[in-house]
Amino acid sequence: MLIDRHAETAAAAAAAADALLARFSGYVAEHLGLHFPRGLWPELLRAAEALARDSGIAGTSRAAVCMERLMAAAPTRAGVEQLARHLTIGETYFFREPELFDTLERDVLPPLIAARRAAGKTLRVWSAGCCTGEELYSLAILLHRLIPDLADWRVTLLGTDINPQFLRKAEQGVYRDWSFRNVPDWIRRCYFDAGTIAPVLRQGVRFDYLNLATDAFPGPDSGTPPMDLILCRNVLMYFAPACAARTVLRLRDALAGDGWLAVGVAETGHSLLKPLQPVRFGAAQLYRRSKPAAAPPPLSAAPAPAAVTVSTPPRARMPDLAERARQCADRGLLAAAGDCCAAAIARDKCDPGLRYLQALILEEQGDVAAAMGALRDALYLDQTFVLAHFTLGTLCRRNGDEREAARHFANALELLHGRAPDEPLAHAGGLRAGELADLMRAGAGTH
Repeated sequence: MLIDRHAETAAAAAAAADALLARFSGYVAEHLGLHFPRGLWPELLRAAEALARDSGIAGTSRAAVCMERLMAAAPTRAGVEQLARHLTIGETYFFREPELFDTLERDVLPPLIAARRAAGKTLRVWSAGCCTGEELYSLAILLHRLIPDLADWRVTLLGTDINPQFLRKAEQGVYRDWSFRNVPDWIRRCYFDAGTIAPVLRQGVRFDYLNLATDAFPGPDSGTPPMDLILCRNVLMYFAPACAARTVLRLRDALAGDGWLAVGVAETGHSLLKPLQPVRFGAAQLYRRSKPAAAPPPLSAAPAPAAVTVSTPPRARMPDLAERARQCADRGLLAAAGDCCAAAIARDKCDPGLRYLQALILEEQGDVAAAMGALRDALYLDQTFVLAHFTLGTLCRRNGDEREAARHFANALELLHGRAPDEPLAHAGGLRAGELADLMRAGAGTH
């Protein structure tokens, strides 16, 4: 009976904890837009623990106390900012998804600039969810290159985010090498001084706090002119479905009649974007208003960029990030694949399969050292991960480290010895245990 009472008490406590997290997940979705389904509740709990520490709340139940206090009080900007610091992801870099920036430079911005030149040299650009500013400054570099008389223009480059720490870093404009991992050396020489943004790029740049779930958007929603170009990338995929749908409609309404919207590769093609018209440019896809505004008329006779309109088949859910990473890698879009994989890891840091996928992408990009680091992370999470041992052994051999290679190959063979020959291996694309063992014994993995 005592055991039964303990079991009942534990079950009741678990049910109460789940009920609290369910309510808190709804609170976060309502006030920040962020989606935390049951599988991500541990991440939500970790954020509540961190926020409780920051708030000086003590005790073993401090996370629960913190959540209850937040939900009991009227939401404030300060409270939302505190939550955002612990729930938002700050992974970005200059010219992220280079296919998009190539398209902007070649196909989208030149006709848009020509139209605005004829209408008074005014251009409005918005980076929604700008994080630490790399995206907005990348756009500033493009405009500096494309508009020789930029000093004569009235350019608005607006970056908004919900995380105040991100905004402070963006305003400082000082970056480490990691932010430049996709940047040619000549751009660093021309537009940065020891990692600091050159003053010429700050013309028209402004960073502001904005909660996409609740605040008025720039443009007609707030009584200001519409935006010519909006980048809202890798934001919608973290939103609750209802909030994502509302955000798409509000982004559409913030656009000028001939304006453009860019979303992340992981978000492209989703049914939520049906209110907009997709336009394909090679490897990149952007969006326009489905029904151009009746007034004012086109600002110039500048030709529209050559493009092919594509249909958007409805899909029931936002694509799984790991699935999207594999799709991008299969298409050779390695930067986008890396972005999707990094976002998936940020949401689930304990999945060894994601680390293995990241290693494959990094190896394909030529960064063998980083690939080996990702494989070691995978093995830290799962020491029985056969393919991680095999692949790490292969990379060690490539680097001339035969001793370490032999150790990983031996580990892989020992693990395979305990598997049925016809057992499919995880993350191996159909390869079976016996096939990999035969391959290694034949010399592909061991001498």
